[in-house]
Amino acid sequence: MNSDNWANLQALVSRKMRKVILLGLICWLILFTASLSHAEGTTTEMIQLWKDRAKQGDAFAPFQLGVSYQNGQGVKKNLDEAAKWYQIGAERGDLHAALTLADMYRKGEGVQQNENKAIGLYTKVGKSVGWYAPLARASLLVLARNYSLGGEGVKPNKAKAQALFKRLFEIEMALMDKGQAEMDESVKKFNEAADDIIDKNVQ
Repeated sequence: MNSDNWANLQALVSRKMRKVILLGLICWLILFTASLSHAEGTTTEMIQLWKDRAKQGDAFAPFQLGVSYQNGQGVKKNLDEAAKWYQIGAERGDLHAALTLADMYRKGEGVQQNENKAIGLYTKVGKSVGWYAPLARASLLVLARNYSLGGEGVKPNKAKAQALFKRLFEIEMALMDKGQAEMDESVKKFNEAADDIIDKNVQ
């Protein structure tokens, strides 16, 4: 990537960064409020109920257990145990668990610090739809910004910054392709319905 393209990419990302981070903050506030209500009502009976559900394959009970162990709600605080439950939730498709696990890998909390695993999880969640996708993309943007300019204990590293900006671009392209495919499918269904109505009226 030449210097002009690099400058253009940085300018594009900085414009989008404000919008994505604002949306991410709104999502975070909603999730933070939900976690407060979790803290108020967690009991040992609820912990056991979530464990029973998790053993039966429930996709979302592991996240509840992860939050409980991460914050010491209804159980003794244990970050290793929290990461274990978040991992189970992530493997079962819970994007909130995957996002929280990514944060733990980035910070080295409850797991050995592994930025590549964190980036992989952020990317997976970032390509999804819903509340957690903007938060994941915002985390990647902040990390890219830190490697680009330095910050939060990260020294500037142009190669890592470029790789992260490229990852963000790939996510945006994947989302655009997904949106286009959904639009094409909607148009196809509309045309089929319209043709069916016309055929019935002609007969």
